[in-house]
Amino acid sequence: MHQSEQSKSIPEFLRYKHGSSAAVKGLGNNPFYGLAHERDGMSVALKFTTALGEQKAIHYHDLVSPMEYNGDTEIQLCTTRIQVIIVGKNLQQLFDNIIQHRVIWIKEPDSSFTDVEKDEVQVSSIRFEDFQ
Repeated sequence: MHQSEQSKSIPEFLRYKHGSSAAVKGLGNNPFYGLAHERDGMSVALKFTTALGEQKAIHYHDLVSPMEYNGDTEIQLCTTRIQVIIVGKNLQQLFDNIIQHRVIWIKEPDSSFTDVEKDEVQVSSIRFEDFQ
């Protein structure tokens, strides 16, 4: 394969300079989550950022079925070591994108004054519970 053809096959986010926040910005304009571009395929991992700036990432292949959404305010994701509980409003679209491995990142709000439309996804908290 020619060098220029190889460059075209590298996902867009890998071409950004190291440390660039644009590399994990994702598609859409929701302040609580970002999506991988369809041309890049499914996301490899899901990054979580708390309001305090703490970060965790879980590879999608480590998620254990079933992924659960209670139809209202809570999504539960599990690995063999940890359970992630995402609490918020209007989480159906977020859940649908998670099960399709399209979500790159999810974050808690930096303040209680995050401006979103009434029917858009809103994340209020992300909790991590270790399994004993």
